[in-house]
Amino acid sequence: MKITSLIAASLISTSAMASEMCDRDNCKPIAPFQPTEEQMNFASRIFDVGETGFDFEMYGNGQKTILVEGVPFAQYWQLEDDKKYVFHPMVFGRYVFNSADDEDFQQNWKEIVGKVGVELPNGGTAFYYPNHYPLNRMRGPDLVYSAISQSEVLAGFLRLHQELQSDETAEMLGKVRDALFFPHDQGGVDLGVAQLELPLFRSNPEIILNGWLHSLLHLNDYAILMNDAQVASYVEQNLEFFADNHDAWYDQERFITRYSDTSPHRLVVTPEEAGQEFTAVYKPKDARLKSYEIEPVLDLENRYSGFDVRVNAVNADNGKITMSLTCSSLFDTYLTSDAAFSVMIRDGGYSPSRASPDASGEWQTIVSGEIDGREVAQISLDDKELICGYPTNFSKANGKNFYHMQHIVALRYLAETSAYQNDELNGRISEIAMTWLANNEKFQGEGLEFEEPQKVLDSINRGKALTQVTEIVDLLN
Repeated sequence: MKITSLIAASLISTSAMASEMCDRDNCKPIAPFQPTEEQMNFASRIFDVGETGFDFEMYGNGQKTILVEGVPFAQYWQLEDDKKYVFHPMVFGRYVFNSADDEDFQQNWKEIVGKVGVELPNGGTAFYYPNHYPLNRMRGPDLVYSAISQSEVLAGFLRLHQELQSDETAEMLGKVRDALFFPHDQGGVDLGVAQLELPLFRSNPEIILNGWLHSLLHLNDYAILMNDAQVASYVEQNLEFFADNHDAWYDQERFITRYSDTSPHRLVVTPEEAGQEFTAVYKPKDARLKSYEIEPVLDLENRYSGFDVRVNAVNADNGKITMSLTCSSLFDTYLTSDAAFSVMIRDGGYSPSRASPDASGEWQTIVSGEIDGREVAQISLDDKELICGYPTNFSKANGKNFYHMQHIVALRYLAETSAYQNDELNGRISEIAMTWLANNEKFQGEGLEFEEPQKVLDSINRGKALTQVTEIVDLLN
């Protein structure tokens, strides 16, 4: 009871602390749309392969899948029971893609979509992940859909429309497309300048590079096949933002691409007074991004995402607060309060097999200072490394680094086959990709290998509605 009272008094933060840090015209709260239980009823079900008695492998990638009333449910590697099958939107997209020429699917696709599609406020149809996935980014109460899986669904319905050329398939294709343009601050995957593989609602928006590029590849195909100048312009604007900020996704010291621009960190905060309030503020380094003001969520049982701004623990004896916070290469991150405080955070923490900083670094101390009557600490280190965007890792089943090479191949693919006309931009994109490729020789990691570029290209082409390049030498020569 004593600890609960301390938490209630000390940790519920208010927006007042960041009123000057956060431009009110450019710092709006995220109010994510959420599907109803009825909309998620079918997609939230879990099936046992023993009950259905039917399973098969899809796409030649060993993905075990079962069909239930025409809807694919997949085995997922992080679920404890390998007999349990759940709805996976990316698997659904690939199933639509591979079934586009199947007469039975052509006759029943509307009924199938009706079971798992969710209508968005902007008229789009999105395919949400059920709340069964234990991934670090997906924990917590919010349901999300993903630009990477939604773009796979787009490719599937693009292929179906090519087969049927009907008003109904054209309408459905437009609804799937529109879900990719539902704004992030309303719960969607469109950041305006980027597509979000997994939208976060309690921190800065994280831009995962492979998911962003994956979505742009499918949107680029859509723009070409449907002669859509607006979508082509959107792809162009996204790539301009990437070109202007590409260092956010590259580790210049290790010569390796970063999985995203954002990393989670654990802080130990020592407040000066009891009852202090804290707020995190993310101020963009590029004016095309918005500012974000986040109130920490109380998460003593570790139920929320590891990327959420949250309070993990409070020491009832000394008042110290263990807090989680993200830092990004695209944002300056601040912790603010109504009284002085200090922050301890670990530096470094790189391991080629991990996806976020480990606890091997040394503790560094940041002391708050007064700004306009508030105490503010910028979460940065002047003379030590603070990882804000973690390098791609070597933890795939074959031990190779797939995402680093996917970044390079996807960038060259987009530059070579763009739906827009901008030679200068495509030259910049190609130069970035080829510089990253040339720097592979500088990467130091004994026994560590990057995936073969041809295998990456084959993987990209596997689900594309428009295959324009099949030989890697045509991209990387």
